Amino acid sequence: HTISYYADLRDIILQNTKMYMADLKYEYEKLEITGMWANHLFPGDAHPPHTHSNNFLSGVYYLKGEKGAAPIQFFDPRPQANILRPRNEPTWENATMVQFDAVTGMGYIFPSWLQHWVPPTEEDRISISWNILVRGYYGEKGTLQNAYI
Repeated sequence: HTISYYADLRDIILQNTKMYMADLKYEYEKLEITGMWANHLFPGDAHPPHTHSNNFLSGVYYLKGEKGAAPIQFFDPRPQANILRPRNEPTWENATMVQFDAVTGMGYIFPSWLQHWVPPTEEDRISISWNILVRGYYGEKGTLQNAYI
C-alpha cells in the first residue's frame, strides 16, 4: 500500500505542477521530480531559512500538521524591501513575509528560489517535500541568454 500511496502522491504533484505551469503560460517538454524526502519536526524543532538551488519548483505536502504545528514562512526576495518601510497593517500587497499553515492533507508548490523556513514548532509536524526541474528551453529564442535543459 505504501508504494501505491507515494505513486499517487507523485501523480498528484505532477498534475498540479502542470496546472501551475499552464496558469503561468510556461512552455516545457517534461517535468522531472529531482528529489523527494520526508521531514519530521518534533516540538521545539525548526528548519532554518533556505532555498532549493538547481531546481525550478519545490513543494511540501503535510502528512501531519495540526493546531500548534509551525507554518511555512516565505520571505520577500528583495533585499532592499525592508530598508525604508512605513508602518503598516500587513496585507498580501505589502507584507515582506507570508505564511501558510501546516494542515494535514494540504500541499503547496512554490518557486525554488523563494527563501523559506519553518519556525520552532509546538507540535509534531510531518511533511513530504520535493523539487522539480522543468526540462525544455529556457530564455528567449534567438538571444545569447537561452539554454536547453
